[in-house]
Amino acid sequence: MKKAAAVLVSVLLYIGTFLLMFRVFMGDQIRWFLFGFPVMTAMYFVVAGNIFARCLHLNRWCLWLSMNLIGGLCSLIILLAWFPTLLTNGMILFLIGPLAGVFAVVWAVVGLGFLCMKGLKGRAALSDGIEAPDASCPKRAGVRGGTAKKVIFAGGLLLLILAASGLYVGVRGFASIRPAADYEDSGVHTFIPYDILPVQVKNNATGRAQRSNPTRTVYMVYYQTTDGTGYRWQVEGGSVRELAEQVYDRGPVERRVLSIPADNAYITVEAGQTAEGYTSSLRQKYIRILALSGSYVLVYVAAWVVILSRNQRRKEMSL
Repeated sequence: MKKAAAVLVSVLLYIGTFLLMFRVFMGDQIRWFLFGFPVMTAMYFVVAGNIFARCLHLNRWCLWLSMNLIGGLCSLIILLAWFPTLLTNGMILFLIGPLAGVFAVVWAVVGLGFLCMKGLKGRAALSDGIEAPDASCPKRAGVRGGTAKKVIFAGGLLLLILAASGLYVGVRGFASIRPAADYEDSGVHTFIPYDILPVQVKNNATGRAQRSNPTRTVYMVYYQTTDGTGYRWQVEGGSVRELAEQVYDRGPVERRVLSIPADNAYITVEAGQTAEGYTSSLRQKYIRILALSGSYVLVYVAAWVVILSRNQRRKEMSL
């Protein structure tokens, strides 16, 4: 009964957090939901999973499957009932895709962390002369453990490829940043919204979803200055017109115009941002991509070092 209550509470917390964070960060702040929710879920799983395993002897796999399958499915059903337009315009695919990708990275890091901790405990047990209970373990547990290792291995290898791609994107983007001297400050201007239009953009999904829908519809909010300079600016308001209207209703915004004389073009940035600040923010962005990708590669390599070291020590002890 206590185990069922623990699982039920975890699933309800998953659903509630999912819906609350989506509602708070929907629109142009959706990235906080896409990155924050998986991290919070993983933190809860690590903390609550350890507590439930020790106090209630609840299997962590049971908790993980319940949260991600039952909680995830119920969250999507409630979300679609709350915002049915996400299904009609296909935007749900662009929500599930990035969210699943972030979840894959987070769970892979958690899984590798558990493997590392298990390897360290195994080394400590071997150094104390304690033999692993190989023969006494049930066959079913061995099969289940082998399946879990295969899943973690495949997921870790896939994420390693993604991390390598992230390193490539980070290096390429970092190298493409213009120096601050290439920009000329044209001052801060007030932009007012004047129209909302649907536009077709490339569908960045993969596989069948991309082949079935090569483009997707987003609503752009268009701005222009009223001081005769003719500067224009546009921002994506979302895949639902209601979200774009929320952006439109915020009214005028002030943005700084940075001209690029070499290309006879210009860009707009936040009013308080300078050319130096803009280029610095780009550097920080690509540095974060490089740091995240590089960190995963290091974690992946470290995990394999621990695993291979443990296997080698076992071979030496068996001789």
